[in-house]
Amino acid sequence: MLRQLKSTLNKTAFSLVTMKRSLLLLLILSFAFPSLAQPYLDVANGRYVHSPNAGFINHSKRPVILTYSQFATNLPIRFKNGKDVLLLSPFFEYWEPQIDHETGQYYGLAFPVAIIKTFNEKWSALMMLIPRINGAEINFKYNLQFGGAFLLSKKVNADFTWKAGLYINKEFFGLYVMPLFGIDWKIDERNNLFGVLPGNFVYERKVSKSFYWGAAFRALTNSYNDVQYIRFDENQLGLYADLYLTPKLVFNIEGGHTILRKIRQENLSDDGKKYLDLDVNDNLYLKAGVAYRLRFR
Repeated sequence: MLRQLKSTLNKTAFSLVTMKRSLLLLLILSFAFPSLAQPYLDVANGRYVHSPNAGFINHSKRPVILTYSQFATNLPIRFKNGKDVLLLSPFFEYWEPQIDHETGQYYGLAFPVAIIKTFNEKWSALMMLIPRINGAEINFKYNLQFGGAFLLSKKVNADFTWKAGLYINKEFFGLYVMPLFGIDWKIDERNNLFGVLPGNFVYERKVSKSFYWGAAFRALTNSYNDVQYIRFDENQLGLYADLYLTPKLVFNIEGGHTILRKIRQENLSDDGKKYLDLDVNDNLYLKAGVAYRLRFR
């Protein structure tokens, strides 16, 4: 079965049609995607994260088991001027927290739409609108959120770009506003440092064409509507490895620990507090994923 699957993937990845489309897409992206703050783009990816009730730090609170899965795509459409890009990035995500043996299920369905505007060789900007449905069920009437982001980029030289901007989302707990700052730094031919904080920050080390490893920080803040809304603040710090099964098909595995994890619910009592803190543990986590990836360097 594994041999047949690998054979099918190889044939698909190296088919003439796929190679032509990938080449065209890579030319578009390498020219018009300086705002993404990373040396590659995942055209499609899926990931699964499991965090058992086991940890080394901040582990004296309520036991929690957290499962998260996501499938995402990035579909670029080039404008006629040859410089600017419309980027469609729909994704689906699923959270399953188990706290004190009580399990919840929460879904997210988002349709981010971005325009990447290139002003000149140094300056570019990303402007994104993010409508999404977050809740215990996919309900367009009650679980709809709207947000957006703006990210301005300046290319200092061929190896270093800095970025700054703002993220805004109408969460169920209120308006969430977060300043953004990021870099894309090609340290040398084998080392990259990139990301946009507070969302993510990645160190990448190239060992060979088929193997990379590194360290990653990732922060997620989302709220989901139910009888009372629930808010997740999930911060992960870990080590990862990327295995390129083909030049564009990547298998990823990552392991690490959560930091300052918070899971909070809407407070329905009259004591004046906005949240009911569920006071959960920080735990180890393991992430596995697969992606169709286009590298720019």
